[in-house]
Amino acid sequence: MADTKTEEKKTKPLVERASTVPALDLAFGYYWEANGQPPQWHTFVGQPEIFRRALADALLSKHMTRLYFAADGIWVELPIPPLT
Repeated sequence: MADTKTEEKKTKPLVERASTVPALDLAFGYYWEANGQPPQWHTFVGQPEIFRRALADALLSKHMTRLYFAADGIWVELPIPPLT
């Protein structure tokens, strides 16, 4: 007979199973460049239902130069290639 707790753990995504991996906050930060001005820091903190759409819009913008995700309050940069 299999252990129910072990089976339940295996069905969860790896991020939820690993205790050393911090959960991502529902926030991302980015540098936005427009009209020849220096890049400006912005953050998006939103509801789960619009988070993916906001992130997709930001990724498709040529004005975004750097992207960061927050995990337990620590910002981690995600390198992105420039759009041509």
